[in-house]
Amino acid sequence: MSKTVAKAVHVLEELARSPRSLADLARELDVHGSTALRMLQPLVEAGLIAKGSDGRYRLGLRLAEWGQQVLDDLDLRTAARPHLVALAESARATVHLSQLLDDQIVYVDKIEGAATIRTWSRIGRAVPLHTAAAAKAILAGLPPARRDRLLAGHDFTRYTERTITDPRAFRGHLAEVARAGYGTDRAEFEPLVHCLGVAVPGPVDAAVSVTVVRAEPGSDEAALLAGLRDAVAAIAAELGHPRRGER
Repeated sequence: MSKTVAKAVHVLEELARSPRSLADLARELDVHGSTALRMLQPLVEAGLIAKGSDGRYRLGLRLAEWGQQVLDDLDLRTAARPHLVALAESARATVHLSQLLDDQIVYVDKIEGAATIRTWSRIGRAVPLHTAAAAKAILAGLPPARRDRLLAGHDFTRYTERTITDPRAFRGHLAEVARAGYGTDRAEFEPLVHCLGVAVPGPVDAAVSVTVVRAEPGSDEAALLAGLRDAVAAIAAELGHPRRGER
């Protein structure tokens, strides 16, 4: 990657965190303000970044357009969308679709249910590997060598008192997930936030999860899991993976 392209990428990464002034970006790039301005101008003209009325730069709408196109081109997301919407409505819960892409599990779709809750998740954001129910469901189904590569060097940060922070214990937990056929997040990332995740059959390396807020897992977990499994089976059928008994 050329130095110019690398600096442009760096600018976009910085603006993805928060809007920045020209002076901030110049310091970050270690260049003079006039040089930074010359570097930013082509990005502004292309619509990749924009300058606000406060004088600070932010990401431009052109990136949102491109990002939406990337998501629309994902066959999985297109096939899954109506089933995610139906699940969110019936479960009155937030529903996520996550997929392993380029050695990272990311949220590729999110549907807010009627009982909307504000969660940390965002489309395109990486899924916390050791806490998210969807990530556990995906990891549990991967070949051991690929799973080990993803977990190698992973920072098992403690987010709540329930977070699994020991790598050996987490691998044992994944074995339980594989036996059960679904992953859980019992307030392991955010207090009171509980999730169930089921992997999508086939070679897509994806999972669907439902998210609810409660002090403890509720008695309706079995119903949530049943609805989740039905949705996953429907998505798999859309992708050409036959339902059980149709082989």
